[in-house]
Amino acid sequence: MPLVTSKGLVTNALEEHYAVGAFNSVNMESSQAIVGAAMDERAPLIIQITQATLKYTGPDVLAAILRQLVDESGLPIALHLDHGRTFDVVMRFIRLGFTSVMIDGSLQPDGKTPRTYEENVEITKKVVEAAHVVGVTVEGEIGIIGTIGEVSKALTDPDEAARFIGDTGVDMLAVAIGTTHGLYKGTPFIDVDRVKAIHEKVGIPLVMHGGSFTPDDDIRAAIRAGIAKVNIDTDMRVAFYDAVKGIIQKMDAEHIEADRKGESRKYDIREILRPARDAMRARVADRIRLFGASGKAGCSCP
Repeated sequence: MPLVTSKGLVTNALEEHYAVGAFNSVNMESSQAIVGAAMDERAPLIIQITQATLKYTGPDVLAAILRQLVDESGLPIALHLDHGRTFDVVMRFIRLGFTSVMIDGSLQPDGKTPRTYEENVEITKKVVEAAHVVGVTVEGEIGIIGTIGEVSKALTDPDEAARFIGDTGVDMLAVAIGTTHGLYKGTPFIDVDRVKAIHEKVGIPLVMHGGSFTPDDDIRAAIRAGIAKVNIDTDMRVAFYDAVKGIIQKMDAEHIEADRKGESRKYDIREILRPARDAMRARVADRIRLFGASGKAGCSCP
């Protein structure tokens, strides 16, 4: 099945009160895990890549891997740029065949310095105008979502969100509601009432960034309140890391035993990556079920 845009996926999710999982891919194994989990659950899917990922994996190579997996899956899947910070970066991803992009106009290209509202509108509107010409969905952001260890410094104001939608024409909106990117320190507080207020003002699908390790009950409540896309990255990384750690410990013990017996040590990286990929796939499937997206693909998939 060819790639679809995320607009249709999240609009349907909003209408039916579930959320589409948006999972970050960095290589072949994570791509296989994400698509495999969606196939297990017969779920619509958004695969995300950050601009930083392309410094690790060649853009043409990773995009080709993803397109092949999407074609084989038979699922409705969108390929999405997560946190693009400049017009040129966003255009690069559109040229790569991405069907959905995020322009994070809340921060300057350094990812740290806040933009003014007017600056956010200017860059976001420019991206919307260019992307919509070629049928690409655009996600914008208003408010500032926290980073590792901190709560958001600037939660989204419902009235400003409504104004932003009118000024830019974005298709979906990332909102700062108490979540953070990365791992939390302490117990997170998700402002569900704020989600409800924003939803009532704007009407378009809302996006939760920093969904990893957010309490399940808070995620369910946020989805009922208007969240239609939930971003997951760190959750997957931890699952992968823990699996790798376990298999390395097992292999170290096997090497010690081989040395004792005078046998050769075995080094097969597939035996490391396979269980790590499986652990990531299981975690993605678990999150899809939490979001209520299982069985929502609307297809008879292989």
